[in-house]
Parts: sequence; C-alpha cells; structure tokens
Amino acid sequence: MSAEVVRLLEQAGPFLTAAARAYGGTVLARAEDPAADATADLGRRILQAVSRCRHTPKPAALAAALEGLTEDPEDADAQAALRKVLKRPLRKDADLRAEIAALLSAHSAVGATVTASDTIPLQQAALARCERDLGDTHPDTLSCRGALASAYQEAGDLDRAIPLYETTLSQRERVLGDTHRDTLDSRNNLAIAYQAAGDLDRAIPLFETTLSQSERTLGDTHPHTLDNRNNLALAYQAAGDPDRAVSLLETTLAQFERVLGDTHPHTLGCRGNLASAYQEAGDLDRAIPLYETTLVQRERVLGNNHPDTLITLDNLAGAYQAAGHPDRAIPLHENVLAHFEQALGDTHPHTLKCRANLAFAYHSAGDLDRAIPLLETSLTQFERVLGDTHPDTLNSRANLALGYHTAGDLDRAIPLYETTLVQRERVLGNNHPDTLISLGNLAAAYQAAGDLDRAIPLHENVLAHFEQALGDTHPFTLNFRDNLAGAYQAAGDPDRATPLLRTVLSQREQVLGNNHPDTLKSRNNVALTYYAAGDPHRAVPLFETALSQCEQILGDTHPTTLAVRANLALARDAARDPEW
Repeated sequence: MSAEVVRLLEQAGPFLTAAARAYGGTVLARAEDPAADATADLGRRILQAVSRCRHTPKPAALAAALEGLTEDPEDADAQAALRKVLKRPLRKDADLRAEIAALLSAHSAVGATVTASDTIPLQQAALARCERDLGDTHPDTLSCRGALASAYQEAGDLDRAIPLYETTLSQRERVLGDTHRDTLDSRNNLAIAYQAAGDLDRAIPLFETTLSQSERTLGDTHPHTLDNRNNLALAYQAAGDPDRAVSLLETTLAQFERVLGDTHPHTLGCRGNLASAYQEAGDLDRAIPLYETTLVQRERVLGNNHPDTLITLDNLAGAYQAAGHPDRAIPLHENVLAHFEQALGDTHPHTLKCRANLAFAYHSAGDLDRAIPLLETSLTQFERVLGDTHPDTLNSRANLALGYHTAGDLDRAIPLYETTLVQRERVLGNNHPDTLISLGNLAAAYQAAGDLDRAIPLHENVLAHFEQALGDTHPFTLNFRDNLAGAYQAAGDPDRATPLLRTVLSQREQVLGNNHPDTLKSRNNVALTYYAAGDPHRAVPLFETALSQCEQILGDTHPTTLAVRANLALARDAARDPEW
C-alpha cells in the first residue's frame, strides 16, 4: 500500500509543481479552464480531489504546504512538505488513490485537460485489469469499481453509475463487513446517487442506516459521521420535510464548527445547506444572513469563481427573489449562469439549474418575453440530460406551465400542469409539497378557465394539507389561502372570500413585510373586495397605497403594477359617480 502511495506521489510531483507555478495560492479555488496548460490543470485537479477527501488535514495544513511550494516551486523541501500532507489521505482512501491513478493515466493517454468523461475509458481498463489479475472482490478491484461508478456519476450517467455502486456495496459488505469504513463510504455514495436520480424512497433509508452505523463505529463527531448526518438532512429536505432537515443541520453545523473549524469546506457546505433549509421552511430572516455569511467565507477560502462559491451566490439570489427583491436577484443569477456556461458547458447540471433559476426570476419580475423562451429551453435540456421524470425536470416543467399561465395561454398551461401533477404523484407521492403545489397551480388554471366546480375543491384540499404540514403562516400556506379566497370571490361568495383575504393580508404584512410583492397583491385583492361590495371610497385609498408601493418595488410596467393601476382607475370613477 505504501509503495503505491509513493509511486502516485512521484508521478504526480511534476503536475503539482506546475499547478503551484501556474495558479499560486488560488489553485484550490480555480475552476476548470479549457485554455489552461494541461500539466498545470491536471495538478489542480489532483490537489482539489485531495482537498475534498475526508482524510485530508485541516485546510490550513494543505494551504501552508501549497504556500511554501508557491513561493519556490523548485524547492525540494517545499515539495517534500506537500508530499507529507498528501500521504495521509492517499494511504487511507482507496477510492482517492484510484481516482488519481486514473487522472494520471488519462493524461498520459489523451495529453490534454482531463474531464470526468476522459477518465472513463482508462478506469474501465483499470477495472478490467484488476478483475483479471486480482479477482472480482479484491479490495483494489472494489476501489477501481467505486472510482468508475463515481466517474459515471460525475459525467451525468446515473444509469451506469447506480448498478456499479450497488455491486460495489454488495461486495464490500461481503468481503469487508457491514461496518468497515469503505463499506460505509459505498453505502453513502449509493444513497447520494439514488437521491441524484430522484429516488428518495431508496435514498433516505440508506442514509439513515449509514448514519446509524457511522455513529456506532466511528463516533458521534467523526468527520465521516458529520458528513453522513448532513447528507441525511439534505435528503429530508428534498423529501419535503424541512422541520427534520433544519433540526439535523443545526446540530451538524455546530459539530462541524467545533470539530473542523469555522471555515473548513465541509463546515461552509453545511452552513449553506442550513440556509437553504431555512428558506425552504419559509424563514428568510435567518436564511439570507446565513447565505451572505457563507458567500463571504467561500469567496475568501475558495475564491470568487469556485463552483461552490458560485452556487452560494445563486442560492443567495434565489433568497433575494423569494424575499421580493428581483432587482437584487436577477443580476446575480445572470452572473452565475455566465460563469457556469463558460466553465462547465451549456448542459452541465449546475448550468441547467442556474438557467432555470434565471428564467424563474425573469418570470417573477414580470418579464415574460425573456422568461418563457428560457423556460422552454431549460425544459428541453433537462429532459435530454436528466430524463423525463427527474425532480429537476419536473420543476422545470411546472415553471414553464406557470409561465404559460401567467401569459394567459391556458391551452398550453393546463395540459402541462396535468402532466406534471401525474408525474409528481408517481415520483414524489401525493403529499409531497411539490405535488401539492402542482395541484394548487392546476386548480388556479381551472379557475382562470372558468371551471370553478373543479377548482374550488382542489384549492380547499391543498390548503388543508399545507396548514397541517407547514403551519398557518408559512408562505406556501398563505399563497394557497389567497388562491382559495380568490376562487370564492370568483364564485360570487363574498361572505367566505372577504374574511379570508383580510386574514391573508394581515398575515403577509406580519410574515413577509409591508413591501413584499405578495403583500402588495393581497392589498390589491382586499381593495377589490371593497370595490365589488359597492364601497369604492374604502377601496381607493388601499389601491393608491398598493399602486405607490408597486411602482416603487416592482416597477412601472410590472403586471401587478398594471393591474393595480387599472383597478384604481375603476374605483376612482365609481367613487365620483353619485349613482354608484
């Protein structure tokens, strides 16, 4: 084993030196650069692979060794100091050894910048050699098999990754035992792949088993245990259970801070995940400051253009958008998308998510001319890259339906809503928040089409589920209460509509603030009830307040601003008419 580590370090040495010379102290933060020198770029990839490894010392030790090499790349003592830091993770992590061996072999074969797809043929050949020379279940064979599965996943090929992960796990359980560290890693990797494929029914039990075994075998605060706890929390969040996700992430973040330090990459990752869980739970007052803190720390530790920094920036933009600040959100989304298109390509999953986020931000800002074509492009790419029923594809389809709905194109919106609902029921289950949102959106489309007999029961059903699952004042609950009130109003039932609309306005003012776009819509809706009830004198001041705020917050031509302005004109005419 030590001979293999020595050989890898000797082979990697020139690439590490080239990376230190080319990138200096930013080597761990640099994204892939197609124009970069191939030797330096491979050194960057090797160092970043080591930095992600759980067995790597604290970032300060690796950073100090790199700093010494950066000052004088030819200094033998500096090279030796870096090798010393790299030895520990290479000795302890068989998959890391296999990954670096494949990177070195791929570079030798293709003589160019290496991507995950480039390494696949080399890793396939390495696995075949191990199977032939060492047997199907030798530990080195299992490591090669796990590294090949990881390469398939990184290249976006989950159909080949998952069966290979399953085989590797089964063999490691049989050869190494159920609680061996490599077995725990295999179980965790398979759970992550299941989640990436949208299969939470298989992912969550596997995460729970892995965490339980890690706690028992390694201890409650071992870095592996903390990573497993973090992964389980993310799966709970993906399954629509933000309360369990938040609780677990708060515990895990406190442990990461204590064990690894405040700015360790794993600590920063957990902090970003907690911010996302707060946002999912509707707690933007805690989400936004945590995103902002995480962004500052990632910029300082990883650099401005590191993928993790860019993802944090995109998440912060989404939080600004959710808080009703599209003017702050859209430039950030545009910036992140441009970086990912250049660094990762047009159809990388990160790029696809950023494009979808930008399209939805345009939609939220009322810019349908830019939103709908981008939503259509995003859906086509999601379908091609991730498949027809992947959760990200379903989100994209739902957003495009909403775009058509907002544009008044119900002939295209309703079938797309119906398709998305059926697929979400099958993939996520009837009570998942995303499924319920699809049901609520379909109800709103039926209402817009004048089919209140189908719309109102759906609205009532969705609201009851959200009240029970998320509480009385969660933003989702408020949205669907507002939708139900609107349906009652459209059905000519002001006795049920008006109290509900007033309740929503009061709750939105309290939860979201007076100037949030949803609050402005509620203010307009309550004013409309006064107008419809024959009391334009009460309606006019409320319309005037709403219009002033819409013009200031949303802009002069936003659809909500235009609607409020038209309603105010009608109310003023009615107030001047003595016969009204």
